[in-house]
Amino acid sequence: MKAVGLRLRPEEGAFPGVDRALARAVDVTREDLSNLEWLDDGTYLLLYRLRADGREAIEAVLASHEEVIEYDVVESATGTFAAFVHVEERPSLSALLALVDEHALLLQQPFSFDPDGVTVTVVGSGDALQGAFADVGEELPVDVEWTGEFEPDRDSALARLTSRQREALRAAFDLGFYETPRAASYEEIGETLGCAPSTANELLRRAEAALVAGVLD
Repeated sequence: MKAVGLRLRPEEGAFPGVDRALARAVDVTREDLSNLEWLDDGTYLLLYRLRADGREAIEAVLASHEEVIEYDVVESATGTFAAFVHVEERPSLSALLALVDEHALLLQQPFSFDPDGVTVTVVGSGDALQGAFADVGEELPVDVEWTGEFEPDRDSALARLTSRQREALRAAFDLGFYETPRAASYEEIGETLGCAPSTANELLRRAEAALVAGVLD
């Protein structure tokens, strides 16, 4: 069984519809899409893990969106929010899901978000994966980030991280950021990653929060 890590690059880093509305909300951050179910009537059930200043910021987006059929927002013990959202069908998303079904592939969830897009792990036989890639259209830019054998025992906490967050953690570790006393600064990590110190700080903060949540959940 093979696995492929993909980065989807939809416009504005979010899919059209409610996903883009959440991405545009100033006071809401999409941590991941924990679950996606495609129902028989074509609609979707989505379970987001979100960060926000409060439940009201999330509900303001969902209550006003024309594609939302129903929703519920629950605060978790870790300070994030779980948003259950039932939304109308989007033909472009259904076409992608149909391609996955046609080639008997598995989308490993959760799907992670970052400023560069959405990271997804696809699992299936080598022939099935090759066939699916041959059928992918040009409407949605897709980058292959890694390929390898499927690892069923992979740490679920690490699976919550985006590739950029893993890169930041690796750079910080290699530079001695987690040693005592600390042997590296955000400036040095940013230089290694090719980003500003504030961006390096944010990447590490989110990665550390995801790892702690994955261990404690």
